[in-house]
Amino acid sequence: MFTTNKNKKEAYAVNSITQNLLENNEITEQIERFVDRFIGCSLLRKCGITKMTDYTVEEQALTYCDNPILRIVGNPATSKIREKCVKAKDLLVDKLLLCFFVFSAYYMFSNDKFFRNYQKDTFYRFDLLPKANWERLQTETARNVIRDVEADTSQDHYRCLIFDDSLYKRTGGKGTELCSKVFDHNDRKTRHGFRMMTGGWTNGEIFIPFSQALLTTNNPAMMVGPDVPVDQRTLRGKRRALAKETGLSVVKNMINKAKTEDIPYDYVLFDTWFSNPSMVVSLKRDGSDVIAMLKKGNAKFMCRQIIENKEEDISLNIAQIYRCNKKRRGRSKYLLSIEVTVNDQDGNSIQAKLVYARNRNNRKDWVCFICTDLDLDEEEVLKVYTLRWKIEVYFKICKSYLKLRTECHSTSFDAITSHMVIVAIRYMIIALERYRNADTRTVEDLFLHAQRDVMDEMMNRTIAFIIELLLESVRECFALSDEQIDEMLQVFVAKLPEDWRRKFEPAKTA
Repeated sequence: MFTTNKNKKEAYAVNSITQNLLENNEITEQIERFVDRFIGCSLLRKCGITKMTDYTVEEQALTYCDNPILRIVGNPATSKIREKCVKAKDLLVDKLLLCFFVFSAYYMFSNDKFFRNYQKDTFYRFDLLPKANWERLQTETARNVIRDVEADTSQDHYRCLIFDDSLYKRTGGKGTELCSKVFDHNDRKTRHGFRMMTGGWTNGEIFIPFSQALLTTNNPAMMVGPDVPVDQRTLRGKRRALAKETGLSVVKNMINKAKTEDIPYDYVLFDTWFSNPSMVVSLKRDGSDVIAMLKKGNAKFMCRQIIENKEEDISLNIAQIYRCNKKRRGRSKYLLSIEVTVNDQDGNSIQAKLVYARNRNNRKDWVCFICTDLDLDEEEVLKVYTLRWKIEVYFKICKSYLKLRTECHSTSFDAITSHMVIVAIRYMIIALERYRNADTRTVEDLFLHAQRDVMDEMMNRTIAFIIELLLESVRECFALSDEQIDEMLQVFVAKLPEDWRRKFEPAKTA
């Protein structure tokens, strides 16, 4: 707080100004409620995220016991060194709140404008906790949110897992641990950074990112940053080993994690990058139905065709299947639907359905979807697949508004992973707030509204501090009484615009 207690005879008007200007603390309270309800101190401890030592204080008095060993190592009961610690929950809340400010953490610490009173190094060291399992924190937080959402809704809706990757670009990248060359499919250029593999859950109304991983490369020629050897038995070693695995194996690991955490889902949605036959067959054999868009490639499927007045099973790719079958006419929402057999390299096979639809960007072209649930209607297949767009919205919001690429400048792979999880939890908070309030505004609109509220609160605190200093200076220089101070404030408030005049009105008493 910016208020001072030098003069115990503060005027009533001064207190009312401070109270009215500082009563707007809604954003901080929402974040703290989210942390208390869905995370809590117990989950933080399970994830290895504990309190941190801010600084140590050396006391004057020091007594030793007669034990010579305690003279060397020190006795905690009589040691003159005292530690000031910061709670893990307070550090997490500050991390979550930081994106709503225009200023960086460095600027706020340098100008003594940070939220709490602790040192800058403590805030930065929070990302580098050696035993912190940030991936578990995100998964269990998302699980708690999903259970809370599902408890209040009926079962008459589709629940889907969505997987996709996006470029996590790093400027330079040569000093960043495990940074590699990544091909950006948007502008067809090679960048420095990571592939941010993301798994999300949706029920059609809300999107919750439940698992994420930063992927790099095994090719030394593509590696840009240093690859420091780490004990593979530790959490840091397992995190780096996972980063070097293929995208398909990471996706399978995320699906298994969703099953372990009892996250409910009906279908798994993919883009063309993950919809190869081996992936579809593997997930179906594990009990997960898949809806995915297929590439116009050489992957072949067994389908029944009429050849010389005889039905035969032949192997064709999706373009050949489209040419060999009669399309639906009129205003149908799909052009063709046909059942096929999907085979993998090990000889395993499953039954699936191919659904062809018009390409919205080119009416003369078509796109093809595969669905392993044969009982699902073709129009429902197209409807469910549209939910996959929510993960693209998530990438856009994180990069443009939640400071995914601009806030963390650390070169540590663990710190970057921590920041990625913090950004995901920020998105959960805003998305859940929109879902609970049935708000028609987008997540982007809610973020900008919250950012304005936080900046208004910061400005109100500064104005209250300046006014109190001004009134104390006037009181000391001119020896004015409380009645004269009140009269001066009334004249000042009367000249303000009406919007500001309401803020300075004295608080009403019962």
